[in-house]
Amino acid sequence: MASLTDRYDALIRWVEEDGGRLHPAVEIYHDEITKGSFRVKEAEGGRVEAGEDIVKLPLSCSLSWLNAKDDASADPSEKEEEGEDDKFPAEFLDIVPPHVIGRFFLVQQYIRRERSHWWPYIRTLPQPEQMAGLLPVVWPADDVDFLEGTNAHVAVQEIRSTLKKEYKQAMKSLPERLHAVYTRPLYHWAYCIFTTRSFRPSLILPAAELASLPCKPDDFSILLPLYDVGNHSPLARTSWVTDDETRTCTLKSGQSYAAGQQVYNNYGMKTNAELLLGYGFVLPESDGLHNDYVHIRTRANPEAGDLATTHIVSLRPLAHPSSIVGRSRLLDPYHVDCLPSLSHFQDSLIASLYESIAARADDDEYADVGLMDIMQGAIPPAILQQLIDALGTKLSMDLEEIEARDPAYEPANPNQELALLYREQCKKVLDQTLTSLSGG
Repeated sequence: MASLTDRYDALIRWVEEDGGRLHPAVEIYHDEITKGSFRVKEAEGGRVEAGEDIVKLPLSCSLSWLNAKDDASADPSEKEEEGEDDKFPAEFLDIVPPHVIGRFFLVQQYIRRERSHWWPYIRTLPQPEQMAGLLPVVWPADDVDFLEGTNAHVAVQEIRSTLKKEYKQAMKSLPERLHAVYTRPLYHWAYCIFTTRSFRPSLILPAAELASLPCKPDDFSILLPLYDVGNHSPLARTSWVTDDETRTCTLKSGQSYAAGQQVYNNYGMKTNAELLLGYGFVLPESDGLHNDYVHIRTRANPEAGDLATTHIVSLRPLAHPSSIVGRSRLLDPYHVDCLPSLSHFQDSLIASLYESIAARADDDEYADVGLMDIMQGAIPPAILQQLIDALGTKLSMDLEEIEARDPAYEPANPNQELALLYREQCKKVLDQTLTSLSGG
């Protein structure tokens, strides 16, 4: 069996054969902490300069729903080596949502193994038997229990319910002979691979191809072999550039790296809750960066029950230099001037809550107030107190919920350790925000 290093080398050769490349000073490095990652080679003179290309990838190497359509349109007389056509039927491709088809297509290519064009890529991915450590949605029940009381636990249940419905509906459109092949665990594995590694088509595909899609651009996602090796840092300066003529996407570095340093990608401004659910890790708190935020849901119309938006509450004031992700979500760039008691809250949450309180007061004077006035407390004292009381009640309830469901035993594996770290940081966010809210 080929070593992981051999498989990575084969992946690079496969990309090169299609016209792609990895920066000559960069290698794929693997350890138990970073898993697979880009690193500048230790060789003398190894260096990456700002503006240089880390990866150039032809889109012919990408894998998505688009390839499932192309595969189905190939000559139907061309049977597989085993003598049986495993292509998806037209009904399946017509009825099943694109993002679900993409996952089934990845499973199909995994089953084909060496017969698949993408096998050099697939064999470098975490395999189905390693799935239990990928994402909370596929963790064993004992591990998921460590998230109880947090918003991540609620999200896990919602995602599991969605996956169950998607799989059940999709299997109705597959021939009976394939039901024993396309199993639920393999679908969950494909979900994990796409969730942790894929890219949005609107950021990758050429404009002409986006315009010709029969669905919305981001109704599906795209796997980009080799391109997806880079680990995430919200501080990394990177850019993704697509050349429409050559159909090549390029990962460019906006900063320099010296020999031995890890070369990062930047997945965007994501909180630890989003990183945990979507990538299976969280960023540790440090003096220069924290990524700890609690998500708060509000409803625009409680009677209708429709979820309007999600707002965040920050471990540190959003004006603090380390609150990079939180500050990127502010409506008002002058949030730094807000009341100290409101400094940990996303301004959209404060605005939404103010509108709700003002509507109950049924006074037109309260409705004509700007966001900065609200954040600076330039509103009637009675309204401000109601706002602070409502926030305090909500956060106190959330904190009590987490504390009431604290695990009864110590973590016994990496999943449980990660979940415990996440829940402790959630409690810390709520506790410090409540202290600030009360003027402490």
